[in-house]
Amino acid sequence: MRKQLIVLMGAFIMAGCAHMPEKPVSLYSANKNPGAYNCPETSTCAETYFMMSELKLSNGDVDGAVADIKKSLTYDQSSPYLHLILAKLYDQQQKYEDALAEIDRALKIEPNYIPALYAEADIYSNFGKTGQSIETLKRIVTLSPDSEDAYIALALTQYHADKTKDAQATLNEMIVHVPSSPYPYYYLAKIAVDRKKYKEAIGFYNNAIKVSPDFYTALYEEADVYAYIKEYDKAVGIYDSILQNDPEQYGLYEKIGDIYLTAKKYTDALKSYKKAEASIPSLVLQLKIGMLYVEMKQYGPAGDVFKKIIASNPSFYRAYYYYGILLSENKKDGQAIEILKKIPSDNEFYPDAVIQIAIIYNNQKNTMQAEETLMPVLETKPTVDMYNLYASLFAQDKDYKQAIDVLHKALNKFTDSQATMYHLGVIYDQSGDTKNALEVMEQILKLNQKNADALNYIGYTYADKGTKLDTAETMIKDALKIRPKDGFITDSLGWVYYKKGLLKEAIVTLRKAAKLSKDDPQILEHLGDAYLKAGNKASAIKTYKMALGSKQLTDGKLKKKLHGKLLKLGAK
Repeated sequence: MRKQLIVLMGAFIMAGCAHMPEKPVSLYSANKNPGAYNCPETSTCAETYFMMSELKLSNGDVDGAVADIKKSLTYDQSSPYLHLILAKLYDQQQKYEDALAEIDRALKIEPNYIPALYAEADIYSNFGKTGQSIETLKRIVTLSPDSEDAYIALALTQYHADKTKDAQATLNEMIVHVPSSPYPYYYLAKIAVDRKKYKEAIGFYNNAIKVSPDFYTALYEEADVYAYIKEYDKAVGIYDSILQNDPEQYGLYEKIGDIYLTAKKYTDALKSYKKAEASIPSLVLQLKIGMLYVEMKQYGPAGDVFKKIIASNPSFYRAYYYYGILLSENKKDGQAIEILKKIPSDNEFYPDAVIQIAIIYNNQKNTMQAEETLMPVLETKPTVDMYNLYASLFAQDKDYKQAIDVLHKALNKFTDSQATMYHLGVIYDQSGDTKNALEVMEQILKLNQKNADALNYIGYTYADKGTKLDTAETMIKDALKIRPKDGFITDSLGWVYYKKGLLKEAIVTLRKAAKLSKDDPQILEHLGDAYLKAGNKASAIKTYKMALGSKQLTDGKLKKKLHGKLLKLGAK
């Protein structure tokens, strides 16, 4: 890409500047005021002030550098380079009009001075005048039709100005004029990725690689695209081909492991991580191996990995955190708390460790201890998650007023936290205050119109009350556009159809919701209701029984309700 001009001390390429004098000249004159320079010849004065500007600039004194370049120009006004340097200094000071005036002076001296044109394009861009920047870059392309840098600078500026078609046209023109360059294909691929046209992007990446087979950046990004579109074998194949040519690129084993992990091919992922760690020992890789063992439910090897990391690196507290979670999941609460408490308060994992300890106490039905764990940390290092958990503890005890107070305090600190606002709306609903709950959800949508949870909440609430059913349907469908495989949002849509009397649509949608949610008992109840209203008593009874037998059924009220429905239908 366009190389920045690097000015080396003593490397003077100024137009009109003579060679340094044979005899050394003192920079300061004993007969003049301090700071005045002794330069007996005009050309030497220009060079001397230029050198002093470089020294000042290296010390961060931009104002001083500007003053010295101006003095240099008084001795050599015919140098476009000095005007260019002054323009760049003005640009740093955000004095864009002054910068453009200096560029204009440089171009009057040398109309086709490419470095000045590049600087002009940059200044226009910094000034917010993208159109003028593009016109200047077009001029550079005309002057340098075989320059990679010129085409790329123009195409990227056009693309960032939302002129995608113009950027693509520029890159296609570059293919014609600079056929040996892989970059037009590479940037066309990146534009295609931004536009989510992944197959098109892969084609461009392949063209870039044909032009330059060792263009590894294009290979890596093509592999990332394959992984993103879930063509994992092709992604791995690309990395394997790179390793065949360059087997010492050990970092690729980790990337291959990441792809296998995403694909849930845990055994292959483990092999790749172990290869990577054997080649380049890394605490992060060891941690990934330990967490992968957890994912594979091989808790013994996972614990061994975490213990080994802690023993060899006692200050690597991330390992303490994950080891604590592992112990907690294996019902070793005492050991988990002991490990998590070793994480110091100044460590980044400390707030999460405190939350995990509070969750352990809460799971033990020791709400008071959970509250006492969170309270002091809330005063010193509060986080959104900590406030939300603290409020949940009060809500569990049906102390809704206290829970609401906690969340309002959280919103005073984290004013735009949509998660906290949503939690507040849910607790208002739990307390029976539907009006305030809906108002909070509307506030969330003012911040983010694509908050699927808020859209679904309002839509389901309307559906459940049998009001504004068309609005409810629209909002829930909007939520499904954001999360199309969410079983609970799908349930909401089914419930709208049920309330509208569209029983065929309701049954189809609720069956899909039950499948997506792995037979959530509340959704199964809705499906049973739809079957019953459609006159299919046998399917209703079967579905209610499935809900009662669900391992997810923990709500005593729902359990009692399902028993009542079966009893009413005369089912055993």
